[in-house]
Amino acid sequence: MNDQPQATDGLSFLSLRFEVLNGRADWPVLGIRVNGENPFEKVAKDWQGFDPADLLGVPSPLIPDGPGNRVAVYRCSCGQAGCGVITPFIVASPDHKRISWVDFRDYVGVFGGPIEPEAADHEGKPWALPDLHFDRDQYIAEIQRATSDRSWETPPRQTARLVEEHLADLALPPTLALKWVSPAWKQEGVVLSFENAIRGSSRQQLLLLTSTKTDPIEAANDMAEQLLSTDHGDWVRLFGYRVR
Repeated sequence: MNDQPQATDGLSFLSLRFEVLNGRADWPVLGIRVNGENPFEKVAKDWQGFDPADLLGVPSPLIPDGPGNRVAVYRCSCGQAGCGVITPFIVASPDHKRISWVDFRDYVGVFGGPIEPEAADHEGKPWALPDLHFDRDQYIAEIQRATSDRSWETPPRQTARLVEEHLADLALPPTLALKWVSPAWKQEGVVLSFENAIRGSSRQQLLLLTSTKTDPIEAANDMAEQLLSTDHGDWVRLFGYRVR
């Protein structure tokens, strides 16, 4: 029996939840439920949501701005958006009382995350999914609730987030910009990815920072200080990292 609250007047009820797949607690996904059910299970069995950090926050790509946006809300079961995505066009009604997900489409080799500016250059393949319409107040409230809930953020994830905040806008000369910070995959510490800021280039340099501190705030401060107190020319020699 489904005891999920139901919206009225033909509108759907959105609920969001955090899910851990395959025991990977440091990389949870955002599960989407509409009227208490996974709206994508029948057409894309075992596909999964995106990392909560990708879809929640201020601003959230789930909240449409202006004429609306095409947003990837689910991805292939392998976890790679490039293999396939479920991307509705998210738009507010003219009277701003509803938010709708319409024209669900799949794209292969286009999306890397929830938002892809060049998606409009690709037609995509339609999904056999009905349009969804939500009461704006309930919809916004649910996204705000989920955004304020940091229960999904493990200590390694918190450390990585704080390191990224410390090092915002950092660059590895001459052309590599900091793109993301993540817990290391099979060891302690956090990994920093510096990638080429020149469009069309795929150069990447990974750095690994570790700390003896156990508190996420103290560990993040220590890691950031280690890097910032070291000359740029020695970063790769001292902190260079390769995925094991």
